[in-house]
Amino acid sequence: MASRLPPDRRSIYYNYYVDDQLGLSSLELKDDAISTTSTAVTSSSSSSSSSTLLPSKPAVPTTTSSWLEEQDKDYRPEVLIIGATGKLGRVLVKRLILENNVRVRVLVRDLYSNTLNKLGVGVTYCQGDLSNMESLEYAVTDVDKIIFCAGNDNSRRENEDEEEEEGWDQLESILDQRKQQAELVDGIGLRNLLHAYLNVRHSDYGPSQAAKRTLFKFRKRPADFGLFGIDDGSIDGGDTRKDDAAISETAAVQESSVATSQSQCEWTKNKFGHGVFTGKVDRYGEAALASARLRSRNDPELGIDLSVGGFAGLVCRICSDGGVYEAFVRTEAFERLGVEYVCEFKTASKTPTSGSENRSRDKFSTVRLEFKDFLPRMRPQFQTKEDEEDSREALGKSGNIPKFVGKDIRQLGFRFRGQSNPLSWSSGFGRFYLALDFIKVYRGQPEPEFVYLSDSRIPPVVNDGMVKHDIKRLTTNPMESSNDVISIIDDKEAQKVKDKKDRSAEETYFKYMGEEMIKQSGLSYTIIRVAGYNEKQPGTDSSTVRLQKMNKDIVPVSRADLAQVVASAILEPNACNLVLYMTKSQTRGVKDGYLWEKFARLKEKSKST
Repeated sequence: MASRLPPDRRSIYYNYYVDDQLGLSSLELKDDAISTTSTAVTSSSSSSSSSTLLPSKPAVPTTTSSWLEEQDKDYRPEVLIIGATGKLGRVLVKRLILENNVRVRVLVRDLYSNTLNKLGVGVTYCQGDLSNMESLEYAVTDVDKIIFCAGNDNSRRENEDEEEEEGWDQLESILDQRKQQAELVDGIGLRNLLHAYLNVRHSDYGPSQAAKRTLFKFRKRPADFGLFGIDDGSIDGGDTRKDDAAISETAAVQESSVATSQSQCEWTKNKFGHGVFTGKVDRYGEAALASARLRSRNDPELGIDLSVGGFAGLVCRICSDGGVYEAFVRTEAFERLGVEYVCEFKTASKTPTSGSENRSRDKFSTVRLEFKDFLPRMRPQFQTKEDEEDSREALGKSGNIPKFVGKDIRQLGFRFRGQSNPLSWSSGFGRFYLALDFIKVYRGQPEPEFVYLSDSRIPPVVNDGMVKHDIKRLTTNPMESSNDVISIIDDKEAQKVKDKKDRSAEETYFKYMGEEMIKQSGLSYTIIRVAGYNEKQPGTDSSTVRLQKMNKDIVPVSRADLAQVVASAILEPNACNLVLYMTKSQTRGVKDGYLWEKFARLKEKSKST
């Protein structure tokens, strides 16, 4: 199925190979294969040499050359810890040194004896600050992983009889200072750290080690706009085709590619240079945007193969209206059986501010689409009855329709369905708006590259409108305006707080924004949300650590327990791209498995949902 592109655009596209944009030349692919094999060996050796403090999980067999095994068997990844001089950071550093599975590097503000005495020997010191990009680039050079525990050392002390109530004026000043500090650490500082890490890795090791590579960039590469068009036959299953002359006439306007009146949708550019897919469909209709035929440089008859570059999914920067859309990929199975791979995703929207001239609900967001989430789906309207029977039979046989892993991508596109968006219906039609800034691919990693400690007050699902950027808070009701908002942490409760280290509503907001930056970076991550810390010593608490997807029955944990979970997560493949809550089981004596088993269960739950 060809996209609705004029002949002149098609001819340009057929001489355009996405392989070149990704740098997937034969030589680079060879280097990538060696790099990937080396990473697998590193993961295996790290797992096999895990600490005697915890039982190790069964080893995963790997196939590598003997000389590479000999070279990498003693390799230990180097981990940079941000916030190492805090109470939690010191416990974590000691834990990692004791287990001896990784090399430890720390970022400190100075190298005075007082700082060095806190951490002792066995670590590499880097002097710097989160606001200094030059010092950050030096600190992350040759680093394999990062643990970010800065600004997360909020403890809850018990039996504070001697502490008096604070006046609201004084407390308000304290909370304002902490809000500014949270913005510097979890906002500006974390952004600087991510940029430094990604830039250094790209400049030192080249494109083969970049976390993300660009497929299409509509704003900065205007020619990419012409490579997409409205997909034929996607509205009501009807025939919306035009002859080439009519298509060329429609495409004479350089900045747009418009479908027929029946489809009532268009692909155009806005004033910012973004590609915009917009229009309306009826309740049972649909509209789709698709690229032209993507071809491999090595074999033009095949589609592009992203699996050889170690890529694991797509990252799309979009501006939309909160609707539900589909990303789809077409391979040889589409041409043979009419089966494409589809991944559904929900976009973000904003609540219009009352009294504001800008009443638009459209909001920018970054969506991460893993290849494993693309599932086969048959497109019967493009087939004869006989072909449909063959497709249904093929779908029932997993051997005929393999799982999608990024191979043989011949077309890439997006679709809006009326049935998936009942709230968008107006006068019998569903309206939609999807602006595209870029489409990138990110590399898969066997283990987390970034561990971030966050706040358990962040709910498992943050719905549209719950994030109020103007007042820097998360809210309980997305439909309320910022003036009447009820935040997750109420001001009245803040007045009663005796412990100055309890987290404020603004600090929770910046923790959430930090999570979003990490998810959008393309790095593999583990985000651990905790309620705070108790002062119980190791061995005095017989309750067990619980890792869960929901924020029910969350209680403070000890720093020693959290350090143990972080040390396990940094080398655990099942911890990749997980957001979890950590708490303690209130039933004494309950044993629910080792930490790697708990991560494995959480991973299975994430796949099922």
